[in-house]
Amino acid sequence: MMDWKTPALTDLETLQKCAATNGFFANVYGAANCVLYAKKFGAQIAVEGGWLFLRLYEDQKPRFFFPHKIDGGLEGAEEALKLLEKEARGFLEADSRFEKEPFVLKNITAAEKEIAARVFPGAQIAAARESGDYIYRTADLAGLAGKKYGKKRNHIKQFKTKRPGYRFEPLTSGNLQDARQVEEKWLEEVLANSSTANAGGGQPSAAVRADLQIEKEIIFSALENFEIFGQVCGMTGGLLYVDDTPAAFCVASLLSAAVTDVHFEKCLFEFARDGGYAVINNEFSKTVQTEFINREEDLGIEGLRKAKLSYYPTDILEKFNGTIHSA
Repeated sequence: MMDWKTPALTDLETLQKCAATNGFFANVYGAANCVLYAKKFGAQIAVEGGWLFLRLYEDQKPRFFFPHKIDGGLEGAEEALKLLEKEARGFLEADSRFEKEPFVLKNITAAEKEIAARVFPGAQIAAARESGDYIYRTADLAGLAGKKYGKKRNHIKQFKTKRPGYRFEPLTSGNLQDARQVEEKWLEEVLANSSTANAGGGQPSAAVRADLQIEKEIIFSALENFEIFGQVCGMTGGLLYVDDTPAAFCVASLLSAAVTDVHFEKCLFEFARDGGYAVINNEFSKTVQTEFINREEDLGIEGLRKAKLSYYPTDILEKFNGTIHSA
């Protein structure tokens, strides 16, 4: 059996090396995400024979991810997948709750899908549109050039007209408390806003409230460990101020040499309605050094999908789920 463990800050260098040498575009394999979301999803990693393995829980059921060679490349991936299947079968059969569960490969990319199909010819592989990552050219988000970005430029112009005392600052150890302040107030606003509730109206459901509280804990963890995330994963971000009042923030990290992954972006309601999200998106993009920005998935949420599409991604990175039943 593999030696599985919960990914921690001490694993960041291994995780970041794996992401960098493989040139990842998919956010699920990012070092910062692996550590930050470990508690929420019960994630665990294992290193075996130079390969990194990852598993987590979805709806309380274990899910496994495509293994990756820490030094990069897909050579030997077939054998690594077979090893993972053996490990997964043993894990599932050892727990009466999962002994009849199939071996599920979660969020595999198109290239990984081809390998999985060869190794498991009977696998049921289906597209997972809600998990596709939105990839943008940094120059597009920073410049907002051309007719298609006219609305975004208008939003920014509106914000500058209504909020002339605004400024943008890179996220640093000196202003982390202002980002915490925005997150706390943003959460208060959302929890008080019935638009986050079910169609019938009323307050947000218990599940929504719990999920938002967990997200707050994850954001605070990123800010609390900002220095080490910055050293290993190039964590960065930005703050938007209006007349010295913290109005919005974002947090991102280096996914690989070509891609910056934006993890969180929040703007207080009174500033958001004037175009605050467009402003912090644009201002932060101007500071990004990589060619591409990954703004992560839409989770199948209609409003989120519409918002992400409105920035005209250069690609929506396809993801697939593979279900492999016992022979």
